Amino acid sequence: MKVLFLQEVAGTRAGDVKDVAPGYARNYLFPKHLAVVADERTIDQVRRREEAVRRRAEKALEDARELAQRIRKLTVTIYAKAGEAGRLFGTVTNADVATQLKREAGIDVDKRKIEIEPAIRSLGPHEVKVELHSDISETLKIVVAAQ
Repeated sequence: MKVLFLQEVAGTRAGDVKDVAPGYARNYLFPKHLAVVADERTIDQVRRREEAVRRRAEKALEDARELAQRIRKLTVTIYAKAGEAGRLFGTVTNADVATQLKREAGIDVDKRKIEIEPAIRSLGPHEVKVELHSDISETLKIVVAAQ
């Protein structure tokens, strides 16, 4: 029986078409939704779905590259309460950076994608890393000013 594998199974990858024993397909692969019967319609349907996933991934990567270009040129100013000698009362958090980035540039970035190392505890210029895609990250310049 010819089956189209939907997920990786020992020795196969998703999208492979192989000949398997009917009992193996009927009792193991089909109930666990690991494979479907391979006919022209299902093969074409899976290929179209894979193509759509690939196009979405390419678009996401291209959007991340464009966003990286914008962030590279940008400097965000964050206002915080500060004491003597430019020390802040607390720290500038990644949520503060995400909020100010949205307010100043209209760029919506998830706060979990902003990495602040080491913690910002003083006034002045700083840099933070923003992960825009699994392959693309950019450095954002921040200026912390007294409120």
